Amino acid sequence: MPEQIQLKDLRVDLRRRRVLRAGGEVPLTAQEYALLETLIAHRGVPVTRGQLLRLAWGWHCDGAATRTVDVHIQHLRKKLGLDHEIQTVYRVGYRLS
Repeated sequence: MPEQIQLKDLRVDLRRRRVLRAGGEVPLTAQEYALLETLIAHRGVPVTRGQLLRLAWGWHCDGAATRTVDVHIQHLRKKLGLDHEIQTVYRVGYRLS
C-alpha cells in the first residue's frame, strides 16, 4: 500500500497516521483513524460491520455491537466530508469508493 492516499481534498499519510486538509491536520480519534485505514485497505470492496470491528479494533462480538461502526462511520463522514465516498452497502456494511 502506498504511504499516502488522496481522497477528495484530503491527504491520508498512512506512515505518520495523519489526515491533512489544506495543510492542516484533521483530528481523528484512534478508532476513527483505524476505521478509515481499514476502509482504505479494502477500497472498492464492501466490508461488513463485523469485519470492520475485527479488522479496525480487534473486537470479536455479536451483532449488537455493530452500531458502534455506524456511529464512527457517521463521524468520519462529517469530519472528512466523505458523504458520497463512504458508501452504505445495504444489509452488508460499508465501502470506500
